[in-house]
Amino acid sequence: MLRNVHVSGKSDGLREALEERLQRSGASIVEDPSDSELVVGIDQEEDCDIAIIPMGSNPPKSTIVVELKDVVIPNGGRNWGNEIMIDWIRQIKGGGEPKVEPRDRFWVNVRDVTDAISCFCLNEKEPNLSGTFRMCGRRAWSSEHVIDEIRILWERYNNAINHSHTIESLSEVPSPVRGIYSERSETTDLGSLHQALIAIGAEGWHPMVPMRVSIMEMIAHTD
Repeated sequence: MLRNVHVSGKSDGLREALEERLQRSGASIVEDPSDSELVVGIDQEEDCDIAIIPMGSNPPKSTIVVELKDVVIPNGGRNWGNEIMIDWIRQIKGGGEPKVEPRDRFWVNVRDVTDAISCFCLNEKEPNLSGTFRMCGRRAWSSEHVIDEIRILWERYNNAINHSHTIESLSEVPSPVRGIYSERSETTDLGSLHQALIAIGAEGWHPMVPMRVSIMEMIAHTD
């Protein structure tokens, strides 16, 4: 059954991506919460059916709470962990040297995030589902490897538009973000999220967008 959904919160890349994903799934986005069957609050203090909040913040009283971190949102401004990657890209584009973070990040593309959240929104298989679910990528990425990848992709782009490729620049260069830490265990508990998605008929938490694609999208959208 299709649902009328009201989404509240700041209009940013996450909200826009979620509303677009819900509409593609057949839901209708309504302006008035009284006309909706489901209310989704994004970084809001008001109670709602599904609350989406930054990991570590205080949640409102909601049936389902999704805690997010390290979300790659190409057109999404400086929220949800996205701000550090914007800074790295701008510094590299300007010829600067980005500052390395001491901690790893668990990056995940906004499309994977909104796919999972839309499953919660349109769930009819488990109507009594409730709880708090942490959501981020499964794999740890060091800032050094992500910065190196940004630099490689930016140099290739510039070589392409300036017709300045060399044999060396066209040679296959191993991507710093392919396979790094593939054997490393995750530091965020994603088990409850994985099981909840299976319970409502999805395939669990398996982010699909490759890190290199996320970085290329960020480069394209960052001034």
